[in-house]
Amino acid sequence: MKRLLIILSLTIVTLMANAKSPLISVEQFFDGRYNNEKTVNTFISKDNGIYFRMLQVKDNPAIVKKFAETLAKEKATATRYFEQTGEGGKSTIVKISNNGETIDVGFQQDPSGKSATLFIRGSEKAFK
Repeated sequence: MKRLLIILSLTIVTLMANAKSPLISVEQFFDGRYNNEKTVNTFISKDNGIYFRMLQVKDNPAIVKKFAETLAKEKATATRYFEQTGEGGKSTIVKISNNGETIDVGFQQDPSGKSATLFIRGSEKAFK
């Protein structure tokens, strides 16, 4: 009986852990920390149940580097990701599934590493 209770408890804990919403690391950049930064433009929108957030950075390699490092961590939780590197710079799209929906995280960095665009897009259900 004791063994059955332990197995049942472990099963419940495992299910709860898997049902937990994914932690999207790049979401931290949309907390307002760059609102007074002249090199960063922020765009946040909610339309027809779709969230869209974007940060554009111009001539600030320190912030671009933070974005790139944080996005690299997103690959661990991604269901799919795409990368492309060329003359125009580097582009990455990371797809993360949650609640049967997909959250897209995108990053495009210019070749100099000084400017970039970061975005998050998904349905409201995906962020719950």
